[in-house]
Amino acid sequence: MTLLRRPEPTRTTIARRSGKALLGVVLVLALLAGVGAVYQAVATGRAQRAQPAPGALVDVGGHRLHLSCMGEGSPTVVLDAALGNMSAHWARVQQEVATTTRVCAYDRAGLGWSEPGPEPRDAAHITSELHTLLGTAGIPGPYVTVGHSFGGLYTQLYAARYPEQVAGVVLVESSHPQQFTRLPDGPQNYEMARWLYTVAPVLAWLGVVRLFDLGAPPAGFPVGQSAQIEAWAGSTRHVATTAEEFRAAPDTMAQAGVVRGLGDLPVAVVSAGEQSPQWLALQNELAALSTNSSHHVVGGATHTSVVDDPGHALVTSAAIVEVVHAVRTDRPLAR
Repeated sequence: MTLLRRPEPTRTTIARRSGKALLGVVLVLALLAGVGAVYQAVATGRAQRAQPAPGALVDVGGHRLHLSCMGEGSPTVVLDAALGNMSAHWARVQQEVATTTRVCAYDRAGLGWSEPGPEPRDAAHITSELHTLLGTAGIPGPYVTVGHSFGGLYTQLYAARYPEQVAGVVLVESSHPQQFTRLPDGPQNYEMARWLYTVAPVLAWLGVVRLFDLGAPPAGFPVGQSAQIEAWAGSTRHVATTAEEFRAAPDTMAQAGVVRGLGDLPVAVVSAGEQSPQWLALQNELAALSTNSSHHVVGGATHTSVVDDPGHALVTSAAIVEVVHAVRTDRPLAR
């Protein structure tokens, strides 16, 4: 008996089948993307409606910035958050410092409750907006300006651009203008971050950032501010703005790098003890911006725990209060 053999598939048949399979994959991915985008829009809207701004929205010329103040007294402390963070991340520090003086945390344009601002999101634009915000909101100087991580670059430039307004500076695990070129792993870290902030806005739009709580605060953080961070940090706008700020990093670092010294302005530097010796050496250089400075290395602390860990945040708060007292008494900081 002769067995009938199936004819071998032709190239045309193979191409047709491959095309159908590819089309199926594309349709599935498109469906998943659509579901993710809908989830992101619905979940973000629901979360943000449940978390109204605790402070005021102030027009700075075409867009509004969020400013939240507590406490009484002078000088006013102004808090500038790390890259990707918002005013709520300062909860522990702000509440502690508010027992001594007035302290204001704000959201840079496009972050938290603040509306997006024009690009580029570099230090020059950001410090100009902060200057307008404080003036328009009627927050009288002098200020003790505080910057965490990337926010420290903005703080350095603000003090240099508006010296008549700034009475003291606190740099909390602050970025250094040359960290990507002078640290051994600097170039690698820059390329990794550049790749991350290229894909992050897409992941946020698809709901991935929110679904997996990638921007969530640490366990044990104050409940109210945790809910605020979870509502806003995973939003597409917040993530996209963070990416815009990082894209402007070369310009921001060049602008902050022009700051060669702050005279005898009281400057306190807070560094994490878990950092490398090379990082701590750069922190020493930041302390050397002023002839009137102190440098606090927090044992066991990490880059983020200096503001979100209860014990480590107390050290940061104490450094801020130290500068406040130096301003009030016109006495030098204890080195």
